[in-house]
Amino acid sequence: MRILLTTTSFTDTPGKHQEKLKSLNYKVDVLRGPLKEEILLPIIGNYDGIICGDDEITRKVIATGKKGKLKVISKYGIGLDKIDLKSADEFGILVCKTPGVNHITVSEHILALLFSFYKNIHLEYNITREGKWKRLIGHEIYGKKIGIVGYGRIGHELAQRSKALGLIVKAYDPYATNKSIIDSKVDFIKNINELVKDIDILALTLPLNEETQGMIDEKIINSASKKMIIVNTSRALIVNQKDLIQSLNRLTLPC
Repeated sequence: MRILLTTTSFTDTPGKHQEKLKSLNYKVDVLRGPLKEEILLPIIGNYDGIICGDDEITRKVIATGKKGKLKVISKYGIGLDKIDLKSADEFGILVCKTPGVNHITVSEHILALLFSFYKNIHLEYNITREGKWKRLIGHEIYGKKIGIVGYGRIGHELAQRSKALGLIVKAYDPYATNKSIIDSKVDFIKNINELVKDIDILALTLPLNEETQGMIDEKIINSASKKMIIVNTSRALIVNQKDLIQSLNRLTLPC
């Protein structure tokens, strides 16, 4: 059994997952991804499986792999938007992912980003490194209104931590189950345009697919009644990049 390992998160993080893979006595080749299609095409047929990150697993890659030894594509994570799932199904290639592997980590990371911004930690760090001493006034996140788009594992974990810190939590997810809504005691908004009207923070914790690509557009951004912080720990293309740039250019941001 020969495996191609491309995910740097797997490779660079010590732990039981490393020991498990080693114990299987597979032949493992490591390439640091994410790999482009042109890198994968000449080699993918040599492997029975690939443990991937955000590599370009296109139709061409899957078809080429099928002509060789490829049987399994395993994503070290949960986002499958870089894998052509329709082609994998067509060619009989099994696709796996690791749900629940990082939902706590990501929810904590979102809060870390918010604390850094509101407390000016990133700015103070750079000032101090320059040998200067300048006191910047920060702000509390207590009482801020956070709107969470996507109420899966990450969204749920973020909501619970946000409530514990005194934030007012709202959420939007048309696919959230009734049980998850009832159990979470979060104010669910049925329309995303309504959600952004009165929030300070917009947190995006949803997958990238045909439905969600570009969903945060100029109309939604401009629906905000005040300057809104967007924290996107999902995929960049969930936000319409041109609309975002145009909206940022209209703002006068503090130095």
